[in-house]
Amino acid sequence: MMDKAKRQSGIELLRIIVMLQIVFLHLYQYGHLHAGASSAGTIDGTFVTFVWSMCRAPVDVFVMISGYFMITSQFDIKRTIKRGANLYGAMFFYSVVISIIFFIANPQLITPGNVLSAVTPFFSKTWYFFDNYLIILLLSPFINKMLASLTKKQYLYFMGIVFVVMSLWATIANIDGLNKIFSVKKIIDPYYGKSLGGFLLMYIIGGYLRLFVGKNQEKRSVRFTYLAVFSGLCVVDFGLYCIFPQYKNVFGMFNNPLVLAEGAMLILFFRDLTFSSRAVNAIAGTTLGVYAIHENPYVRDWLWGIIDFSNKHLYDTLVYIPLAILAVVGVFAGCSIAEFIRLKIFSLAEKLFIKSK
Repeated sequence: MMDKAKRQSGIELLRIIVMLQIVFLHLYQYGHLHAGASSAGTIDGTFVTFVWSMCRAPVDVFVMISGYFMITSQFDIKRTIKRGANLYGAMFFYSVVISIIFFIANPQLITPGNVLSAVTPFFSKTWYFFDNYLIILLLSPFINKMLASLTKKQYLYFMGIVFVVMSLWATIANIDGLNKIFSVKKIIDPYYGKSLGGFLLMYIIGGYLRLFVGKNQEKRSVRFTYLAVFSGLCVVDFGLYCIFPQYKNVFGMFNNPLVLAEGAMLILFFRDLTFSSRAVNAIAGTTLGVYAIHENPYVRDWLWGIIDFSNKHLYDTLVYIPLAILAVVGVFAGCSIAEFIRLKIFSLAEKLFIKSK
């Protein structure tokens, strides 16, 4: 949603990587990769779950990137509304077009409720991510104005309060045993970190990384320490899951402190990859479209009905690994091409509209 001309390709590459991670997460769940691997044996089940644990921060990264780039934006309501309209336009387009395609393929889907849901994707919560992201986007000028005025100490104090409530407290309150002592009910609805409050925290963290982390460095160099810390955090998260059954409910939660830190480490590493690639930038510009298409409820049920890894015999050899990689890349590539076409159509329509004035 931000001007790609102002963004380094390192961050753009990160957007591609985390969208591939999102597709893998959906393969793991909806494509029954986890169920199939677990039924085949403990080793395969543990392996795919470990890979899953390495892919827990994509939502955090996307929202942190927004905070990172937008925190220094000028207060401009008109530009914000235009950004919001562009995002909602994509939501509306995909919701209506995909629904029409599936209505034609299966007329039994045509009900008053489904039709109304198709034309109101925001209020129907067709995509929880877009709903939360759009609200944060519309609030961003006011959030930025407040945050950018704070000193580092003040920023840390404010971020600390939001972190304790939306991350630390919410995580502890979901650990078996501790949830009988600590509770966030009627205070917040953390919903695995997928709530508006969780997105707000991610946005704030992204802004902090931009304003105060490495700000005074004249020339940044790539620091693999960030990747090492990221990997260590993933291992710790996975280790806690393996050792303590009570940790299962919070393993990999988007607002889990470990996962939030993982997202921050990825941004700090890829931020310092100072290279420029038109191809990378172009592909990265389709990532939200990739999400919109393959996570549409109709497409999701159809897609993962075809790409199904539930057969335990698939794991008799390691062939399931390249097949899973092929599935993830294939879904990403197909959706990316479709989004690229949509972007071209929208761009042409906008030019024709301006020209007709």
